[in-house]
Amino acid sequence: MDSAVAKQLRRIRTLGRGASGAVVWLASDEASGKLLAVKSAAAGGAAQLEREGSVLTGLCSPHIIPCLGSRAAECGEYQLFLEFAPGGSLADEAVRSGGCLPESAIRAYAGDVARGLEYLHARSLVHADVKARNVVIGGDGRARLTDFGCARAVDSLLPMGGTPAFMAPEVARGEEQGPASDVWALGCTVVEMATGRAPWSDMNDLLAAVHRIGYTAAVPEVPGWLSADAKDFLAGCFKRQPSDRSTAAQLLDHPFVAAAGDYKAAPVKQQYASPKSTLHDALWDSDTDDEADEMSTTPAERIAALACATSALPDWDSDDGWIDVCGEVSRVPDSPPAGAGYLVGPEETEAEREPFAVAADDSNGIPRNAVLTDSSIWQDSYVRPVHLGSCRNQFHPFQPDGGEISRFDRHCNKDRVMQFIFCSKS
Repeated sequence: MDSAVAKQLRRIRTLGRGASGAVVWLASDEASGKLLAVKSAAAGGAAQLEREGSVLTGLCSPHIIPCLGSRAAECGEYQLFLEFAPGGSLADEAVRSGGCLPESAIRAYAGDVARGLEYLHARSLVHADVKARNVVIGGDGRARLTDFGCARAVDSLLPMGGTPAFMAPEVARGEEQGPASDVWALGCTVVEMATGRAPWSDMNDLLAAVHRIGYTAAVPEVPGWLSADAKDFLAGCFKRQPSDRSTAAQLLDHPFVAAAGDYKAAPVKQQYASPKSTLHDALWDSDTDDEADEMSTTPAERIAALACATSALPDWDSDDGWIDVCGEVSRVPDSPPAGAGYLVGPEETEAEREPFAVAADDSNGIPRNAVLTDSSIWQDSYVRPVHLGSCRNQFHPFQPDGGEISRFDRHCNKDRVMQFIFCSKS
């Protein structure tokens, strides 16, 4: 798609936001009326989105969302043009089905995801963030992998990434992230489809959960109502040693997926009609993520609400109406307190220690030597631990501002660098 065609696109509504602050919105080609999804990133996230586009451009599979083109827009913004999936994500489908999917649907969608992974792995690529939200349903009813923001080559030196609840043990330890890690995440996605929630959702502590995934013998809980074939399929996904796990190709021969031939996914109709004119009401949908917020429907009610909010001077002594912009902020300790769910590296001498630094813009109001202690919403936080040399991972909680990527590094000495990237995903 060239820039001339891109200028003919009319924005309809926001579909979602990515981990790096990218916004995905539904657009219509004014010339053809065709709908497509546009993933757009500001200058700060343009390089990452451009890398994602370069990965997608070389892929062609019915189980991977097609990239139709890209362009560098004004002010450093970068845009990817993707095929619109009218069925939404597997998470959306589970909600529409009452919170979880029937096993017949799980079989079919698991097979689709496994085929997409087999295609990627044969090309030495890893998706690195497989979960229900990153699998969409195309117009033909088939599931397709999307959101390749964490995708990497098998031998890549890029930081590891993903969503903690779907991380394989070796990823949680910061050791490797290969095809076997995608297979573990596929198993987690099957559990998510069957239960309507992510694995480990009973845990509220990010660090304790990552420790449990990486350093204990625990595996995600499998719903008891699933068939024996489903449980055996998941057993192959949840081997803690990567070398013991089934490959995507082997999973496609498993009876659980082979039996999916009985399930016929119905073609999905487009949920949004293309606008016919500038007066079409779809053009006036909100471009923000607050579209679901309820508003008063009559002018009188809206005026009354505004008048009520501004008719008097504020009462600064009242506890009402205050919003917590930032949780408790505390200085990072040299070592975690006893009993904390931290992963701790080897002992260091005072000479080796250097201060932590939060490599984030100071304008977010968070001191450069401080971290947030509240990590209860960990399922949607991206954690990317990296270690070079012999220094092992050491996790500290950090919740960045507004979904932007933030980093902090610990420099043990010139040969050992530890880097952690945390990104909130809405």
